[in-house]
Amino acid sequence: MSRRLGPRRFLTATATATVTAVAVIAAGTLQPGGTAAWAATPASPDELLVPQVEEGSEEVRDPDAGEETDAGEDCDASDAASDQPAFQVTAINRDRVPRHPDPEPAKSARDDRVGIPRPDEANAQQRYFGVDYTLPAGIELTCVRVDLLNTSQKTRGTVLQTVTKAAPTSGGGEGVRSVGRGRLKVRVTFDEQHPSKVNGKPSQVTRIAYRVSLYGRGQDGGVVTTSMDSANLFPLWRLPAGFARFGSRPGDGGGDDWCSSFTHGWLSAAANKALLPEINDVSGEHARNLGHQTHLTGNDLDIFHLYQFDGVRAGVAGSGGLNYGKLVTATKSAMNGGAEGLRQVKEWAETTRTRLGRLIDNKNVVRIYYAAGSKVKGDARFAKGWAAALLREGVYTFTNAKKEQVELDLGIGTWDRIDNTVIREKDFRTDHNDHLHVSLSETKRK
Repeated sequence: MSRRLGPRRFLTATATATVTAVAVIAAGTLQPGGTAAWAATPASPDELLVPQVEEGSEEVRDPDAGEETDAGEDCDASDAASDQPAFQVTAINRDRVPRHPDPEPAKSARDDRVGIPRPDEANAQQRYFGVDYTLPAGIELTCVRVDLLNTSQKTRGTVLQTVTKAAPTSGGGEGVRSVGRGRLKVRVTFDEQHPSKVNGKPSQVTRIAYRVSLYGRGQDGGVVTTSMDSANLFPLWRLPAGFARFGSRPGDGGGDDWCSSFTHGWLSAAANKALLPEINDVSGEHARNLGHQTHLTGNDLDIFHLYQFDGVRAGVAGSGGLNYGKLVTATKSAMNGGAEGLRQVKEWAETTRTRLGRLIDNKNVVRIYYAAGSKVKGDARFAKGWAAALLREGVYTFTNAKKEQVELDLGIGTWDRIDNTVIREKDFRTDHNDHLHVSLSETKRK
């Protein structure tokens, strides 16, 4: 005994008795598996009649039904008609990227960035766009297809990969979920069963969009289709290979090394790579805020100090703070007249000046933040800004225990780049004592 699902009626039978059943489908037709496809066809008296099943029958067929087909195959129909004016996608609405739990960083958020994983990898955080559509009477929605497009200049919407292709179900297990009459949620990111196969060069894919195509089947068995492209979005890519990292990673699995198309290309150039030490973070997956007020576009890098003190390993957790602690210790020694401490602080200042100068000379580097130096508990000689003074001016004046004004002079003079516009006096900040921040821009500085 077998069961058959007709276009708009549900037939059921048993092997031992004649059963008459009525199926009332409130808001749409049933898909295989018993889920609503939200067809617009109203129930008629004829549609509520179910033929009797004789004992011993092998199959019950709806006399009006055609041959059974796999609904997913409709997405590949090459002869699907597009001349149904009432069958339309009317809107594509992007979802909202989860906000940071802390109120301040939660104020800074963007929803127009989408992470594209490396080939054969999946997204940790899935995104679902809302799709509104109209469906004419007599058409059953059978399949939804989502294509990732390269909408960069001169590409004319080239398809990079089909992301989702499935019949709509109430659970959305294959990436398409019915959420009401004329409304769907569709997966636009890559999961473990459907990993990325995008092999495009990240620096050349600067804009993306999604084409949502709906496929329906009429009473005559013919397939019809309609589609709409989403608004343009910005892709984010994983950090190029070959960069050492430091610091801790977020625990959600999404990573913190997502960069823009421009930044990916900039980092891939050997000359630019040579400017940077170890990298802490760039952006979260889909530019999800990881606790910064910046880092929302894939163009901001947090990197290690430009000078590494002996005994500090940059890959160890907390190494940025350890390096700053070494600077505090060396400065204390220099204040006390220690020659070795003075040598270390002088070397830190000279090396940092030189490497900052190289970054400043790169016209795509538009902002740098670095350590100001904070007060030190139990040592009143350290006032806020002491590290910036030593780096910028080569001299720091402090008050000793005898209330005397004393100069710690590194003997290197004022920095010859002190008037640059990339790292100004106010860009030396206490919240960057343990790392250096670099902001990039595709538009070069003059």
